[in-house]
This record gives sequence, C-alpha cells and structure tokens, in this order.
Amino acid sequence: MKNLTKKITTLFALSIFTISTAQNYKGEIVDLENKTSTVEIVFNASSFNVNRLINLQEKITVVQNGTQVTYSPKNLKGFTIELEKETVKFESVDESIFAQTLYSNRIKLYKILRQISRGHIVRIYGIKKPNITKIAEMPAMGLSRLITKKEMLPAIEDCKISYTKIENDEIKIKDELILVDFIKDYEKNCF
Repeated sequence: MKNLTKKITTLFALSIFTISTAQNYKGEIVDLENKTSTVEIVFNASSFNVNRLINLQEKITVVQNGTQVTYSPKNLKGFTIELEKETVKFESVDESIFAQTLYSNRIKLYKILRQISRGHIVRIYGIKKPNITKIAEMPAMGLSRLITKKEMLPAIEDCKISYTKIENDEIKIKDELILVDFIKDYEKNCF
C-alpha cells in the first residue's frame, strides 16, 4: 500500500510540474518596421489559471532562428500566439504594455489585466478612438453585467445613439461577445 501511495504521489507531482513549466507556442511578431516574423513564444499557459495572459503583457520571450530573444512593448508593434483553442492577438499600447486586442478597425477594443494585489486581478476594457491618444478605460466590475453603466457611459458620451442604448438598458454588456458587437455598432454610428 505504501508503494502504491508513493507512486501516485510521484505521478501527481510530475504532472503538476509538467503542467506548470513553460512551453513553446506558435506565434508571429510584428516589429517596429511592420515586418512580420514567425516565431515560437515561450509561455506557461497552464489551463488552471484563467488570468494566464497577464504574463504576456509586460514582455514576451520568443525563439527565433534558434535563439531566445525577449521583447518589451517598446520593441514590437504586436504579436499573436496560437493557444490550444484560440489565436490571441496583442498590440503594444503606448509602448508600455501589450494589450489583448478584441476588436480592431477605426476603433480598437483592448483587454488588459491589472494585478491589484496578490491574487486580485481586474480586467480593464479599453476603447482607443481615432485621433485621441488617451484610451477610455472601463473596469469589469459588474455582477450582472461585465461592465456597469457607470463605467461604460463616460467612455461613449461622444456618441448619442450608443450612449442612449446603454443608458436606457437597450443593451446590457454581459460578456465580451456583446461588448465587441456593441463596439462595432458604436463605431458604425459615430465614426
């Protein structure tokens, strides 16, 4: 019995170690001259951590032509990484952070994860409008909604049609898909 317990414990420890170590994922980087290169991105994408992408916001390490290189947001315009079920795109925002790009056209919609304290991470959704340098930030703090009206309305006050839809509860931003659809509508109405 002791032998079996020891084997099970060893197997469990090995599986945790294997899951938590970094792996290489296919990806592409876009340098400051808009040149796209295919690379492998070194990343610990443990499926146990829903906020795992926070580790890609400050810097990324890639294997390119057999050499490991680390890039910060001021070294790249952006990158994409192919995870198990999705391809995730990041853009350098103000050369200070890589933000996950949820929508990109005339208006851009970003998702940024901010660590407030150990174990407390907040999702921030940001709208980047044409010819405006400041990103309108909307923290995901709602219980029944992804983003509350209070956080959403100041970000879209420049568009009466969209503002009214949120103010009158015609649209409730309950998840990221609804948020992306709303941003497309906001862009169509006012940009």
